[in-house]
Amino acid sequence: MKLLRLYLNTGVFQNRVIDFTDNGKPQDLICLSGVNGSGKTTILDLILNLGWLLNPELSLRDVILYNELKPNIFTYTEFAQLDLLIDGKLLSLVVGDEDKIQRNPSYPQAFFIIGDKIKFLIKRFEDVVVKRPDGESVELDEEVRYNLLGEKKLNQEISKKNEEVFSDFLNSIKGSINESLNPQIFRTLPFVYLFPAHDRKILDIRYSFIPKDDTKYRVVDSYHSKRHDLKKLFVYYDYAYPTEFETLKNWVNRYVLEGKCIKKIHRPEFNVIIETKDGHEHSFELLSSGEESLLIIAIQLYLKALNHSIILIDEIDQSLHPEYQEKVMKIIKQLQQERKFQVVVSSHSRFIWNAFEEKSRIRLTEVVR
Repeated sequence: MKLLRLYLNTGVFQNRVIDFTDNGKPQDLICLSGVNGSGKTTILDLILNLGWLLNPELSLRDVILYNELKPNIFTYTEFAQLDLLIDGKLLSLVVGDEDKIQRNPSYPQAFFIIGDKIKFLIKRFEDVVVKRPDGESVELDEEVRYNLLGEKKLNQEISKKNEEVFSDFLNSIKGSINESLNPQIFRTLPFVYLFPAHDRKILDIRYSFIPKDDTKYRVVDSYHSKRHDLKKLFVYYDYAYPTEFETLKNWVNRYVLEGKCIKKIHRPEFNVIIETKDGHEHSFELLSSGEESLLIIAIQLYLKALNHSIILIDEIDQSLHPEYQEKVMKIIKQLQQERKFQVVVSSHSRFIWNAFEEKSRIRLTEVVR
């Protein structure tokens, strides 16, 4: 699965095309560059939210993402169409007026289309659901949710004329959503994964038991420090998969950490112990903000970035010194060469911009040097 183009009419973008290709061929390493307010986060949010349309049993609980105290992007988007290339065929995910759909004669093309009704339903839902300060919604039971929405599920239709184009692909997704899978099967399925800009923390969470790392397949997912806590991951891997834990630990110590290393898991307190080059020890969550950000991106990429995947990283330079910016790009390029995934990053930093070829930089604004 590869991103081709995003057609959008929302916010600072009026009838704009974001082209992720080079002469029509998808690129693997792409950078969105621009100053604050140029729309970098908007583009990544739209890719993430449009990706949810691949869920064959779409409901508002699936669509509305409460990562921040702001309205869902669909409520103020007039039109958006995301074109994905899958096995040489084009799948277009569309929100808005069907008359504005962009057709591509170069590929067999199919559509997922959700009309403007979704904006009304999401707005209605957001007006009623109480949002906590941490940005998470109060859980509503199914009956209350049904009464609020007036219908249990949104109607999602694929163009009947082109249904056969993606029937096998859609059936494989339908059989995989929210089910645990054999890791070998998981590696053959596509997914989109977003690293938000402001949620890259290792939490000081003390566990009374070892929580199972119950990974399930999701077409689209976003990093969340609570759900994807690195301390939990390391503690569980040490307990359940000691060989894989050693491999991951050695990779981190060799390629990621600088002047420090992961020494061991302190099982009585469910903690990860870091050793400095002078022999001092401290717990995982006492790393600097730059070290946390670098570790989270690197480890999640190491575990998740596979062929068929699209990785989105918003403000990749967040909290990273130029030396760490260089390191994170080196890690991304190394893993991309090995696994052939597609990555799109946004950045304010010239150190990051210069790590990309000129053809792979999408300038949202011109920056005066």
